[in-house]
Amino acid sequence: MTNPKLRQEIIDGQALANKPYTFDVCAEKLKVGVLTFSSSTECSFSYDEYWIRCGFDISPYIRIDGGIEDSDVNRFIRNLLPEGTGLRCLINTFNVSRLSILEILNHVQVESAGILHFEAREIHSVPSRQLTKQMLCRRLDTFSNVVIWGNQFRLNVAGVQKKLNVHQKSDGSFWLANKEFPSTHIIKFAEEEHSTIILNELLCMRLAKAIGLEVATVELLRVFDLHGKAKHCAISIERFDREALSKGTVHKRHIIDACQALNLPPEHKYEQIFGRHPDVAHCRDGASLKVLFAFARQQNFSHQNVIQILSWVVFNLIVGNSDAHGKNISFFIDTTGISLAPFYDILSIVFEARRIKNLDTDLAMAIGDEFDSGSITAFHLLSFSEEVEVTPMQLKTVVEEVALNCKRFATPVLCTDESMSKAELENLAQLILLINERADHFLRQTTLFDEVQKALL
Repeated sequence: MTNPKLRQEIIDGQALANKPYTFDVCAEKLKVGVLTFSSSTECSFSYDEYWIRCGFDISPYIRIDGGIEDSDVNRFIRNLLPEGTGLRCLINTFNVSRLSILEILNHVQVESAGILHFEAREIHSVPSRQLTKQMLCRRLDTFSNVVIWGNQFRLNVAGVQKKLNVHQKSDGSFWLANKEFPSTHIIKFAEEEHSTIILNELLCMRLAKAIGLEVATVELLRVFDLHGKAKHCAISIERFDREALSKGTVHKRHIIDACQALNLPPEHKYEQIFGRHPDVAHCRDGASLKVLFAFARQQNFSHQNVIQILSWVVFNLIVGNSDAHGKNISFFIDTTGISLAPFYDILSIVFEARRIKNLDTDLAMAIGDEFDSGSITAFHLLSFSEEVEVTPMQLKTVVEEVALNCKRFATPVLCTDESMSKAELENLAQLILLINERADHFLRQTTLFDEVQKALL
């Protein structure tokens, strides 16, 4: 929990002005540098001498061999912090200011996404404890939070969905993660009003893997009560920035998301940073596919990586994942450079919108200047190919391959080994029907490429 003395200093607005608050930034057992807060909302960073000799840039905008701007550091750190349900829980439980990067970081310092963790002046030991499904069931039964355990905030990853990161041992048991036992998995839970979202993501992620996309490994998790009855449904996601080694040790890998890669604040994860209202729709300074592909080429990504990103874009269109934004794609960084990480958070928002009124299905990043996920035509696809510098033939090949493979594999990946109920199977059958319909739509659009190109001459 937050150091009470630190909290009082921030409230009083005193000590930080005379005595900056610092965190040692570490990569497992190595010191990367020092993060210094001049106020609760402003920080600077300097690399450690040993890391300068032997390490790597933790971000393209926080370089070892160049001047580091405080604004770039602030954006990088803010993208590590929780969002949505988790952030609201943190604020309400510990009376933390939404604007205070320092206070929030003090709660999530142990293991952020990637290799880094943050050590404050006064380190509060966070115990590891086994997390049984019955314990989770009791929390979920009462609609209580699932991120506060033992008066400690236990969520260390960004994202708006209700989730908890855990350490899974070789015997399959879950434990609350700490510094000694970093998390290896993320468990996602469905809100009551989004009860179908778990199976939706399970199917879409498995389908993505079946067609050849590199994605995180996911498993369905049933949460049982004391009587052995399955009462809640969750999804367990294996972290690709963690590698479980022998005797419970975990090796971390450094990753950054696209907002960090593009030097954007987290609220700019959508291309239209203020939404689609006519008065603000022109404000498109957020993450976009054009700048994302430009970044990939600037970093000399392999052709295979570029095609993977292109396939990810097409797959999102086909399954109806309109919420594929700048924090839903990440990159590995190490001494060899930057490369594409596996994909994650793929589900059909369009399918959920059939059941949930007023659910936004606008695209997070436009396709050929079009944000309506149901209105993408051959013209928009060709405009998109020009923007991201792939040939129409390359795009046509990817669309046809992804669409046909979705139609081929959607039903086989609907496994029944998790003892799904009849209602769950029927629900997923409807999702597969939607995916097939959208696949057929995009296949039809590729047949129009030549006609549209001739009309544009």
